Amino acid sequence: MNEHLTRRDALVAALAVTALGGQALARPRAARAAATCNVGVILPLSHSPDSDAAGNILKSARLWVDWVNGRGGVNGSRVAIKLYDSRADPARAGRNFVRAVTKDGCVVILAGWDSDVALAEINVAHEYKVPMFVAYAWSPDITKASYPEVVRIGPNTDMLPNAFAPFMAKQHYRHVTVLSEDTAFGKSIGEVIRATGTLAGIDMAEQEYPRDTHDLRSTLRKALPSKPDAIVLAAHSPPALYLGVTQARAAGYTGDIVLGWDYVNEAFWKATGKSGVGVIWPTFSAPPKAFTSTGLAFRRLFAKKYKHAPLWVYEAFTWDELSAWKWAAETAGSVAPADVIPVLPRIDMPGTLGRITLSNKPGTVHFNQWDGVTVYFDQASKKGETDSNAKLIASITGHAP
Repeated sequence: MNEHLTRRDALVAALAVTALGGQALARPRAARAAATCNVGVILPLSHSPDSDAAGNILKSARLWVDWVNGRGGVNGSRVAIKLYDSRADPARAGRNFVRAVTKDGCVVILAGWDSDVALAEINVAHEYKVPMFVAYAWSPDITKASYPEVVRIGPNTDMLPNAFAPFMAKQHYRHVTVLSEDTAFGKSIGEVIRATGTLAGIDMAEQEYPRDTHDLRSTLRKALPSKPDAIVLAAHSPPALYLGVTQARAAGYTGDIVLGWDYVNEAFWKATGKSGVGVIWPTFSAPPKAFTSTGLAFRRLFAKKYKHAPLWVYEAFTWDELSAWKWAAETAGSVAPADVIPVLPRIDMPGTLGRITLSNKPGTVHFNQWDGVTVYFDQASKKGETDSNAKLIASITGHAP
């Protein structure tokens, strides 16, 4: 499951911090040289549809701790995880954060997943001046806040739609129609794809439809006469998502069908059947050959401990986030937050999917953000294929404007 592509008002974050009450005046305990160095991990472990994903992130975090401690720890200190359950609630996550810093002496926090929760947590990180690495949350506002304490080594929402224009140019599309559902996701991603495609010199058209529609034939009758080279489905809501595939093919459309996101799974194949063959979709999930030597080592360690290969790209990003903090702490010669934070912009280390360096443009999404995240475009050559076995047809490094 992927982090929700929803945008919440920044007020959510402010309210979450306010909900901390009198605790907001407390200060973190001074970090000291100790036998154990505590890393706070705040995830939606229960009462959330994302509990499975949180558990996967936790697996990587625990693997990393075992690996680091087997090599002497960080600056001579063993590392221990202090675990907190946010239940996907911003206010609860904020309270977790305060406890981690003021009660449990955590010198760094790995947190996030839901963007609204992460937006609350970054305000607390900034207030308490403690490094926070974003476990997996996509809102551009997380790094646009330009907090020196907050680092994201993973995707932001802008990377996804901005990968479409170079992909469409690579495919030599001349005419493209975007079918957008009338949701925040559909409207936002559809508009960016249309606008960036137009700037790239592609003739772009867009048709919007209600998310709960059970028949797209009237929408397709408006779209198909122009004979587009490709139809992009800016949607995530069934049944219309699936109808965009089946009804387009039933109407005789033979061009490419490109999904707005990676919803090719068992439910997709059950709904589309043979009509789904040939569908293209973007994903952040990297093929094994994209992993660096660091990434391959991570995959071997993960498979040895858990008896299966990593299933999701955020498991690799979790390894990178924690390794980046280790790099900063060892470069600073200290795990104390006040010593580590000034070093964060200088992070430069091998990651699982590329060399990790951070962009630093205040007021933009490119602040303490790794811009090397790649969007992969996969295509189903036969029924039933998913990220793990589909044909990779393009790789676009996701530099949002």
